[in-house]
Amino acid sequence: MSLANIYCWQDSYHSQIATWHGWLIIRFTTDRGDIAYMQPMGNGERSEVIQCLIADAASLGAPLRLFGLDSSWVKSINDLYTDQFTVYASPSNADYIYLADDLATLPGRKYQPKRNHINRFTQRYNYRLERISESNLEDCRQLNTLWCNQKGVKSSDPEQKALQRALGEFRALNLRGWILYADNTPAAFAIGSQINHDTFCIHIEKSDINFDGASAMINNLVAVEISKEYKYINREDDLGIAGLRRAKQSYYPTIMLTKHSALMLTEGEQNMRHLWQECFGDDITTIDHFFISVYNPKLCFTHSINGTVVAMLHLVPVRYGNSQHGYIYAVATDRAFRRQGIASQLIQRAIEYAKECGEYKSLILIPADEAAQRLYSRFGFEMRDSIFVQPENYPDYDLGSGNSTPDFVMTLNFL
Repeated sequence: MSLANIYCWQDSYHSQIATWHGWLIIRFTTDRGDIAYMQPMGNGERSEVIQCLIADAASLGAPLRLFGLDSSWVKSINDLYTDQFTVYASPSNADYIYLADDLATLPGRKYQPKRNHINRFTQRYNYRLERISESNLEDCRQLNTLWCNQKGVKSSDPEQKALQRALGEFRALNLRGWILYADNTPAAFAIGSQINHDTFCIHIEKSDINFDGASAMINNLVAVEISKEYKYINREDDLGIAGLRRAKQSYYPTIMLTKHSALMLTEGEQNMRHLWQECFGDDITTIDHFFISVYNPKLCFTHSINGTVVAMLHLVPVRYGNSQHGYIYAVATDRAFRRQGIASQLIQRAIEYAKECGEYKSLILIPADEAAQRLYSRFGFEMRDSIFVQPENYPDYDLGSGNSTPDFVMTLNFL
C-alpha cells in the first residue's frame, strides 16, 4: 500500500489505481503474468466490491486473485464464498516489523553480534551520516553501481529499475534517506518512506562490502533517526531468499505481519482440490499453498466425466542454474476411475506438450512406488541415481514427495 513502492516497481508490476463507490482498488500483474488485485481499501459492503473485482477480472479473461489480505478479509471471503476461494499466507510475503528503539539501542545479549560489527566499524573508520539530498544523490548512484559490480547484478534487474525510479523522483515521492560515509567514501545508504503515523518503511538499503560492518552501522544509525518520530520500522519481506531471511531474523522482529493471498477457483479446480485431498491425504493448507504459489491452469492436464474432474496432472516448470525442466507433479485419479488408462492419457498429453513447446531440457518426476515406476518406464522415463533437489524458482513450496527417505527421480531427456 506504499505509494513509493507502487510507483517505483511499475516496470515489474504495471500497477493501476482506480476508485469505485468509495473503494480504492489497485490492480497489477504478478511475476508470472497473472492479473491480481491488492486488498481493496474502503468502508462499504465487501460483497459488492468483490463482485466488482470478479467482473473486472473476468473482462480480462482471468480469475479473481487477491493479495495482501488481512485476517478480517480472509474471514469475509470464506463466509461469502464457501470453498470457492483457495487462501494461503506465504512466509515469504510476511513483513518484518521491528521496534525502532530496539534497532536504535540494540539492547541485551542477543544483539551483541550486531554491536560487535558496529564497534569494529567505528574503530576502523572516520564516519558521518548525512540525509540524502540533491547534493549527495550522485554518491548513492555511484555506490549502487559499485554494489551491482560486487554482486554481479545487472542494471536491468527489477530491483535496480525500482531503485533508479526512487532516486530519480526522490523528492516527488516524499522519500527520506540517509547515506553513510567512511573515510569520506560512500559506504552505505538507506531509503524509505512513512507508512502511517507510527511506522516508517525501509524500501532500499545498500552497502559496500569492502567496509566491514557498514550494513550493521547504517541500520543502527538510521534506526536512531527514525526512532525520534516513529515506533516501528517495517523492513518489508524476505522474498523467500534464505540469506535475506537469516539477516532479517537476526534483528528479532517484534511483529511478522502476515499477508494472505486468495484465488477464486472454477468448479473444475474445486474438484481438483477435493481430488488432491482424497488421493494424497494432504491438509488443506498444503493444497492451498500449491494453488496460490505453483498452480498454472495452462499447464494442468485433466480428465472429466459428466463435468467432474476425475484425474489430473500438473506440469511445473522448474529451474536449476541455466536449465529449465518440466516436473510432472501431483498425478492423481479418482479411485472409482482407476485402471482405465486415464493417467496414461494425461502423461502422454504432457509429454507431447513439452516436446512441442521446446522450453524444457527434460521431464522429471518422482515415482510413488514400483508400479508407478513401471508405468512411467513405458513412456521412456529412466530411473536415475540422482536425488530430487528443490528447484531455485520455488523456495517456499516443497515439491518433494513428503517422505523422510530421499526422493530418487526418473527423467525423460529431450536434448
